[in-house]
Parts: sequence; structure tokens; C-alpha cells
Amino acid sequence: MLKKKTLDGNLESLILAVLEDGETYGYRLIEQLNELGHGHLKLGEGSIYPVLQRLESRGLVKPTWRVGDNGRRRKYYRLTRPGVRALADNRAQWAGLQEVMARILTPTSNLCTGESS
Repeated sequence: MLKKKTLDGNLESLILAVLEDGETYGYRLIEQLNELGHGHLKLGEGSIYPVLQRLESRGLVKPTWRVGDNGRRRKYYRLTRPGVRALADNRAQWAGLQEVMARILTPTSNLCTGESS
């Protein structure tokens, strides 16, 4: 299970990536993220809704109220054009971070052996 501290700063990217596949409502978004996390995520409403509100205030997602299958009103979220651009930027940042983390944290790196490049 990933710690909340590990997810901080990355939850926005995960939400945007799920919304790239189409609009959905908050609770279903939580289910999708937890399913896609294959046991590494255990997200709840308290962690998702504040992030959705931030994304909405920045214009990266757009909400629409609709009546769901159960007859209750639900707030559906969809990605906006700025959200698509933000996701692309987040993916580029993530790729760079992965490279740096792998290079520095891999035990066989030059850093761990005391050698210099």
C-alpha cells in the first residue's frame, strides 16, 4: 500500500489520466483509481474530492450535474483542454522524475559505488 505522503503531488495526475478515458462521477473515479492501483492504492472520498475541487478551480476539469442510474443527482467530471495539456506536462515531469529516481536509487548506480561520471 502506498503511503499518502508518496501520493502527494501525484494524485492530480492520476485523476486527470483516468478522466482522459471519459467523464465519470467522483465515487466511480475512486473505484477506478483503486482498481487500477492493483492493491497499492486505498483512496477514499476525503482524498479525492479536495483534489477534484482544486482541478475544477484551475479549469482542468469541468463538472456537470446529472441524474445517475439510481435516480440521484451526481456531479460528473470531464477533462478540459487545459486539463489535457496539464496531463501531458505531468507525464513529461513524471518521466523525468522516474529517470532520476531510478538512477539515484538503484544500488548499482555510480553514486552508490563512489565512482564519478
